[in-house]
This record gives sequence, C-alpha cells and structure tokens, in this order.
Amino acid sequence: MQAELDRVQAAYRAWVALLPALEADIERWQQGADLIKQLAGFYDNGAYAEMVEAQRSGAPLREHTEGEYSVLSEDAVWNALGDFHSLALRRLRQAVDAIDRQPEYAD
Repeated sequence: MQAELDRVQAAYRAWVALLPALEADIERWQQGADLIKQLAGFYDNGAYAEMVEAQRSGAPLREHTEGEYSVLSEDAVWNALGDFHSLALRRLRQAVDAIDRQPEYAD
C-alpha cells in the first residue's frame, strides 16, 4: 500500500514540476501560430509571387539572412506551413488521446 502511495505521490510531484513548462508551451505555440499566420498571409496574398517575379526581372531585393533559408526560396515558406500543419495535427491527436483516456470525460 505504501509503495502505491509513494508511486502516485511521485507522479503528482512530477506533474507539479512539469505544469509551468506545459503552460509556457501554450504561449510558445501561440507565438508560432502567429508567425505562421504572417507567413501564410505573405504566401497567399500574392506578395510572395510578386516578389519572386520582381527578382527574376532584376529587382534588387536583398535576401541576406542570419542562416535560415530566404522566404523567397522555392520551398521555405511552403515547408514552414507544412511543418506547422503536421505539428498541429500531432498536438490535436495527443490532446484528444489524453482526453479519451480520462473516464470522467468519456461519452
């Protein structure tokens, strides 16, 4: 009996320690979603295509980066959007799975 109590107490202690990081992850996720919204807007509103065409026509667009791909590269923004979509699906599936495992929340 004591071993079970100790095991559950340790699980609770670990949960209490982990909770602030999980809460911070929600804020970080929202920051990521906001950034993706900006990138999607750039890609979807025609600005990307317009800048690529201008560059091909000789417009002096500076593409210097700090080591990441340029947003004018063929796949940088597209891949970022795909990465976000994949991560969002994983998070959604994890959340649904976690809820489904809780008997008091089951239908």
